[in-house]
Amino acid sequence: MRSQADVGTDADEAVYLYGFVSDSGAASGLPPALPAVDPERPLGLYRHAGLIALVSPVRRTDFDGDDGAANLADIGWVGPRALRHQAVLDAALAEAAVYPLPFGTLFSSPAALAAEMELRRDDIGAALARLAGCAEWAVQGELDRDAALDALVRDAIVAGDWTPPAAPGRRHLEEQRLRRELDAELDNWAEAAAATLADALAAASRGHAQRRIPAGQTLAFNWAFLVPTDGLDDFHAAIDTTGPVLAGHGLRVVCKGPWPGYSFVAAAS
Repeated sequence: MRSQADVGTDADEAVYLYGFVSDSGAASGLPPALPAVDPERPLGLYRHAGLIALVSPVRRTDFDGDDGAANLADIGWVGPRALRHQAVLDAALAEAAVYPLPFGTLFSSPAALAAEMELRRDDIGAALARLAGCAEWAVQGELDRDAALDALVRDAIVAGDWTPPAAPGRRHLEEQRLRRELDAELDNWAEAAAATLADALAAASRGHAQRRIPAGQTLAFNWAFLVPTDGLDDFHAAIDTTGPVLAGHGLRVVCKGPWPGYSFVAAAS
């Protein structure tokens, strides 16, 4: 890896910051050949104010000015670099606690980065202590409204809350009315149905957060959990137990991870 003194010292370079790592093997554990965001410029560890920043130099013009704006609007340019950004953080997570930062976090110089590290050392240090031995797992509930309504209609019949008329035409009309009533409360039903799962997952975690539901996605919930290594079996057991029950009612539980704890740190200013 490049030494700290060489990072971002050229006039045409900026310091690209991936995040911060705890001092638990990170200095020796990251593969030296791991590609940086700019694969022609190697990774480095910048130590200051009791913190370790995971950095690499980049060309300023790649991210700044007219050329930078064009690059950042081009998914063909951003995609491979964002994947390398994530690969660096994933490799670090295997060796140490990681305070991750989003793609494109830059500082004009090592001095500017040092000033930020001094300003935020307590907050970052406390976050790294909380993240130690943990990874973020996302748990999403994909709601198939038609399948959920089919299941709820069946439940209503079994419970005796609705008796289908014998006449096909009348049955169709009454079932459509029932489905409209159930659909109006379907989001509330999905939230209540997932509450037991949420409680079980929270019990196996050190923290949880609500994540934004991306536009256009039919998610009933989008959660993040900070799961310690010694709680991972209980965490997945809760999904394995409750997930099939929810899936039978049109609510499929999807678990993704492990990731650095993006949902449990504050973004750098």
